[in-house]
Amino acid sequence: MRMFERCRGLLSGSPDRAWPLYGAAFTTGLSLSTAWSAMSFVIIAMGGTKAHVGDAPTVNILAYMAALLVTGSRLGHLDCKRATRAAVLVALLSAVLMALAVFGATEDSEAGHRAGIGMVIASGGLGGAAMALFWPFLMSWVSGSYEGLELNRRLGRYNGSWSSGGVVGPLVGAWLVEKGPVWPMVAAVLCFAASFLLLGLARRDAAHPHNSAAPANGESGPSCDARMLADFRWMSRIALFCAWASFATARSQFALVFTGLGYSKSQFGVYLTTVALCNFLALIAGGRWAFWHFRAGLLMGAQGMVLLALLMVIYGRALSVLFLSAIVLGVAFGFSYSSHLFYGAATSRKRSVRMVIHEIVISLGVTAGSWPSGHLAEHVGPYAPYWFAVGLVGLGAVCQVAIHVVAQTRVAARGRASASTAVETGE
Repeated sequence: MRMFERCRGLLSGSPDRAWPLYGAAFTTGLSLSTAWSAMSFVIIAMGGTKAHVGDAPTVNILAYMAALLVTGSRLGHLDCKRATRAAVLVALLSAVLMALAVFGATEDSEAGHRAGIGMVIASGGLGGAAMALFWPFLMSWVSGSYEGLELNRRLGRYNGSWSSGGVVGPLVGAWLVEKGPVWPMVAAVLCFAASFLLLGLARRDAAHPHNSAAPANGESGPSCDARMLADFRWMSRIALFCAWASFATARSQFALVFTGLGYSKSQFGVYLTTVALCNFLALIAGGRWAFWHFRAGLLMGAQGMVLLALLMVIYGRALSVLFLSAIVLGVAFGFSYSSHLFYGAATSRKRSVRMVIHEIVISLGVTAGSWPSGHLAEHVGPYAPYWFAVGLVGLGAVCQVAIHVVAQTRVAARGRASASTAVETGE
């Protein structure tokens, strides 16, 4: 009966009419994860080096980050529907160019290989820049004017949508790249086309409450002052950065280490799918329950889990240990993502700007993980990128502890000052 009511609500437009937005998040996430999970194998098949494997996601994310700076400072006023559809069109064009580059690079000439690799990297940069008009505006569109627990739930549905695409994408990408390097790019084109159609079905007011008395929108989570919120924003920002840096290293360079241990490309696809599935479950749980709000120990624990996952990758050789690292990394990754998204959006009126900050942190993490790792693997050794990531995560943990200790000291000092004032007033 509850399922019937939910389905009827979707069809009638109440209470949640944002299903096309969730669908667009799913298909876009599926497109990106399919293409980029297979990218390491695609570039190697085109005659590229390990440095090229690291350069491709780096150019993509740097273009994304540069475009985000423009989006946050100049384009925050744009209509969400127009911005997201324009972004998907440009991303579709980028995927088409990548497919043509991969197809053309199958010619048996060194010049053709170099030109094809350069075109793939440049097209990835174009697609990355386009996404700066997609993810921040889509998140702003989904969250609308909600607050408290209902904001948490809507962000949970959104996170579940894009991350479920990330669950399926690595399997699809790994399976298709074994058929031929061009097929993951063709799949990305089709997924972007589906996303464009879904955005056309979405209503501009899909994420605004239509019943001001609705109890769900009136619910609120644990309250906090501005100083505490700033404390948790910075701690979650560090956690998100470290999680994405570690994941970027695993997604780009670990593909080559994994197959070098004797395992297949399809098994690496299952490895990434395991990370994505655990990420998906963590995001769904984070959106369903609010017990984790404003608990510093959980954020620091997530940082420790990322560190543990990296050490498993470094010292693990058995498939069981490597897949256990995928589980640990996926759970920590999902919790870090949910935390920063919630703390960033909470009490904020200009949510598109907050979402830009969220995406910039992700971009910095991916850059820190992918670009150095490619060159470290090329010039130092295959496991050097993971030791670099261990250093980043360890430094991040120290910064988290320092931020929280300083914040708690200020709160305690303010409490003592208030108590002293109250005593003096009483006297």
